[in-house]
Amino acid sequence: MDKHDWDFIKNMSPLLITAFVMFLMMVAYETRADEDKVMGYTEHGIPVTQKELEVNTFNFERVRSWDWNDETNTLRLTFSKNKKIDVTFFNRCWDMAYATALQFNSWAGTRHIGKGDGIVPISWMNKRALYPCTIKTMTAVLPEEKDGEEN
Repeated sequence: MDKHDWDFIKNMSPLLITAFVMFLMMVAYETRADEDKVMGYTEHGIPVTQKELEVNTFNFERVRSWDWNDETNTLRLTFSKNKKIDVTFFNRCWDMAYATALQFNSWAGTRHIGKGDGIVPISWMNKRALYPCTIKTMTAVLPEEKDGEEN
């Protein structure tokens, strides 16, 4: 490398360092955790993040209805007063789309279900699925606006 090339690199080094740091910041911003992602807003306009919507446990005896979403592989449980929780699983729940009932299996043997517990879909022939669906995350669903707009 001759002197002219070396002087060019030396003079451009602040710009190159700045560009490299900005690139690292962009990568860090794009790969940040989903818990910082804004999931919706309260009625007062305060942003609600995914971490704030996480549910630790719920009483499975209070489940009124449920709905399976094949596209996102999530189970939406509806409780009294129209409270809803979305449940995602570690494994693929193949039999959930054909289930007519759900059986909740708690490791502690209580009425409360949490992360790591299982939900077993029961088919229309009253047959249990071979593999339980193990709960990965449980997230509360924000109520929809009265004017028909979604959050």
